[in-house]
Amino acid sequence: MRNVGVIVAMICLACLIMPFVHGGSLLAMAEDGPRLTAEQAIDAARRNSKPGSSFTVLWVVVANADTRRIGDQALEQAQEHKIEIYENGLLTNILRSGGFLLAETEPRTNRVISLHLMMLGSDGVPKDSREACDGVVKLADAEKLVKDTAEFVEQLYSTPSTADSSLASGYYGGTFPDGDQFPGTLFAIPNSLRKLGANSNEVRETAALYGGYRFWVWRYALSMPVYAASPVEALKAASEKGYAMTEEFLRSNHMDPGRDLDLENIRSKTQLQERIALLKRLDKFLEEALKNDSDPTIVRANLSIVMIPLGVDVDLNRDEGQYVTSTPSMLVFIWNRIATGGFAVKTISGG
Repeated sequence: MRNVGVIVAMICLACLIMPFVHGGSLLAMAEDGPRLTAEQAIDAARRNSKPGSSFTVLWVVVANADTRRIGDQALEQAQEHKIEIYENGLLTNILRSGGFLLAETEPRTNRVISLHLMMLGSDGVPKDSREACDGVVKLADAEKLVKDTAEFVEQLYSTPSTADSSLASGYYGGTFPDGDQFPGTLFAIPNSLRKLGANSNEVRETAALYGGYRFWVWRYALSMPVYAASPVEALKAASEKGYAMTEEFLRSNHMDPGRDLDLENIRSKTQLQERIALLKRLDKFLEEALKNDSDPTIVRANLSIVMIPLGVDVDLNRDEGQYVTSTPSMLVFIWNRIATGGFAVKTISGG
């Protein structure tokens, strides 16, 4: 249970440091409101760029009647419950008008200067959320990292917890990260498990099942209409839901509802096998709850916005050839360049 508490604490901290403003009259845009075009997006981005810069469309989110309805619903819920709206409606505006992620590049070097996330504001005027790039990121690398991030995020959110072992193939070296080297990251394998002498497939499965249990909070948050108005608020509510449902599961199976499920407390191969069996049942229980509580239309709309990388940077704190991407889901990805020239995930952590 300790890790659910850690997630709650992390999200509460995010509440203090993430910029918010009140939504005010954001509901003014009609359901059939205007849609942003690529030409409008680039023209508006040029007004907030360096002279002579070039622009490339990296990612597109297309608005439709469903996304506009869900964007309006998110704002209505936020206003009804007096929830502060994330970045003046940045995500809800994308649901309602569509959005473009643009790379601003220096033509001579083809180096990415910044990313511009463009959408229409509630007044119908194009808005620019600009993020400067740290380090030297070439346009070709940015294009590949944006595509890889979006695809991996879609896979991450769409994979049931009981099947998360399949995610290991997308990691650098084809295996989940070392938990001692990268503490706190999702799907990390503690060295204590490897030292048990257990079958490597069992160790990987344990890390996948436990990682899926932890990540269920992020997936459940996407089922909430309010997500686009405030990802933090949705994650807090999903954390509380996960905590309550874990207690319910343990209690109904005649176990201590406060039982610590942390992998570090496994001391033998027998305990490892017991934990695998327990996590399989718990993950199945949580998957069923998610299925029952989810409206696929809401999940698809929210997934369309969490797939957008908000930043692409060189990881200046690590070895050469590592890059960082982040998304509105508050997940941060570290990528390693591989021999083929592409990239593979090194770690995933909560931002």
